[in-house]
Amino acid sequence: MPKLPEEFAPTGPKLSRLPVHPAPPIRPRLFPDEARFAGRLSLLAGGAELCAWVWFARLLVHRGPWGPALAFGGLRLLRPLWSWLGTRLPRTLVAFSLLAVSLVLQGFASVSFSDRLGMFAAALPALGDLCASAMADAVTVERRAAAFSWLDMGQGLGCALGLAVGVANPRLAPLAGTVALIAGSLAIPDLRDRDTPRSSWPLRLRATVLRTPLAAQVSLVALAAGGLSAAASVRSGLGWLALLPPLAGMFAAARLEPAMRNALIVPRALAALSGAALALRFWSAPAGGALGLFVLGACCSALPAAVARGSGEMERPVASSLAWSALAAGAALGLACAAAPW
Repeated sequence: MPKLPEEFAPTGPKLSRLPVHPAPPIRPRLFPDEARFAGRLSLLAGGAELCAWVWFARLLVHRGPWGPALAFGGLRLLRPLWSWLGTRLPRTLVAFSLLAVSLVLQGFASVSFSDRLGMFAAALPALGDLCASAMADAVTVERRAAAFSWLDMGQGLGCALGLAVGVANPRLAPLAGTVALIAGSLAIPDLRDRDTPRSSWPLRLRATVLRTPLAAQVSLVALAAGGLSAAASVRSGLGWLALLPPLAGMFAAARLEPAMRNALIVPRALAALSGAALALRFWSAPAGGALGLFVLGACCSALPAAVARGSGEMERPVASSLAWSALAAGAALGLACAAAPW
């Protein structure tokens, strides 16, 4: 076997008597204009998540029929469709149309006191993938990871806040959802392209990413944790105290995750905790509901963190989309099973 060049496998005397250490990792940072762009798109995606999850939390409190719960899960799975549609039509048109339809239907739902219509309207604008594709086209590759982190933080915070507000006071769901969408709509002009081809991620790539070990395990854990914790949180009877568990769970996961050696330790622990929450519910509904809401809030931080640590650079937005979709689908199945007339 031929020897490697001296530059790669030096055999001569050391040039320095001091030990040679690699430089510390450099955290990617956005330029000010890129940070404003990423922040506004994060507000749009986070507002859409807050609107959807605050209505979902309203169903958790009322233990609504299983049909709207399944509609929530199905509509949140349409994230890739809106991203693909953004390659055929202007992204601004797609986002504006979805937000306008959602706001109009929520208005009708508030007047007619229809939770079914409100849930359908709130879950419709799943804009995470559309915002991610706009970021991928606008931010250069060396700083794109930081932009995706902003987007995941916006979606996670919107999800946790929506759960907290919706469970604490379900009557605020129409108002909170409307305010969140109106605030997020301020970022619609940022979705304009630069007269260049608009990109997206095809379903074939999504299937390939789903078969990778990390994306498959994160999606499975999100599905299980979302389903079990949502079933445990139905009619928990916590009142205004329900504001604390989702936000506390998100904070605890954010503090614990950097200390873990493996990206999947915290998500797996949350899946186990969700099973414990469902078992605890049979002994005490408030205690089980509090633990279930804690797990749902923790998932909002732990799942995107696991994707950021373990997925490849080009696979990260797809893996993140799969994790968010699995969490919504699992929560919808858990609520539907708890509300079904067995």
